[in-house]
Amino acid sequence: MKKRELRRQPKEKKGQKHHYIPQFYLRPWLGDDNRLEEFGRVPPSNQIRSRRRGTESTGYEYDLYTIPGVTEETKQNIERVFMGTVDKTAAAARDELLRGNIPQGELRHAWARFLMSMAMRTPEEMRRFKENFVWYWIKPVAKYQDRYDAIRKPDWPPTLEEYFVSQDPHMVQRQAIVLATDLMQQENVTRHLMGAEWWVFDSSRVQRPFMTSDHPFVMTNGLKRPDGHFAIPIGPRHLFVAFMQKDFGEWFRRMPTGKIVRATNEAVIGQGRKYVYGIDGANIAEVRRLMGKREYMTLLPTMTKKEGDEAKAHISKEIWDAWL
Repeated sequence: MKKRELRRQPKEKKGQKHHYIPQFYLRPWLGDDNRLEEFGRVPPSNQIRSRRRGTESTGYEYDLYTIPGVTEETKQNIERVFMGTVDKTAAAARDELLRGNIPQGELRHAWARFLMSMAMRTPEEMRRFKENFVWYWIKPVAKYQDRYDAIRKPDWPPTLEEYFVSQDPHMVQRQAIVLATDLMQQENVTRHLMGAEWWVFDSSRVQRPFMTSDHPFVMTNGLKRPDGHFAIPIGPRHLFVAFMQKDFGEWFRRMPTGKIVRATNEAVIGQGRKYVYGIDGANIAEVRRLMGKREYMTLLPTMTKKEGDEAKAHISKEIWDAWL
């Protein structure tokens, strides 16, 4: 009887899936079975293996962008509203790129914003930014601490930051995720990406297809250098690449097709942390050799103390002014 009762208990809800690798982005790699090849580490040995997966079943984490401490109706707004808009408009831009058309106007802006998000929205980057933000949040900003000291009651905690946490334990995490999404659409960075020379490379002349991963956005360490460029595979036969200087773009276009495909795959496989993707499992030896071996560029900043104080003061000024 007890066993039957246990079986009837509903499964614990895991939360909402948040796809940090958007489903639309992976669809060009789908085969006739409507699946793509997913490479990843399988416990307990952590050996890299591959399997066929649908886009719904990979590249996600539960509640990655959930806003804590808000209403049930609004806690998924970043995933539903912000990420939904980013991905929907980027899908239209990507379709134009696959047709050989370079987007202009709103679609160009949408694609640049999408590329920024792909460099920031992964679980690793979100965790790193939140930890960095929280560390600086607990460091007092002198002018606000002085005001707090002047009005603090005997039963209040010694620091303003501790007081905020006592009043709203979700405040810091909430502010961190909101700030991260603001950074994903910074206009000065977006304009910089939009101002590059955009190009779509077709690799149909060689047999080897492009692969991709959970960190597919490739960027030089500094876009202002002579060879400054950024790229992302947009299908097994297409690579989006943009150049900051015309001379380097002309040189890049003269490279052998096979060399471009090989170098791109080495980059996206090396940057892969949890997942690498392809059209089939033929490249598993290469994935095992390269996966996780290359550092990826981030666009989420690591704050200095000064930047942390300024960000905290800017974000919280209205709240602090209202409470104090």
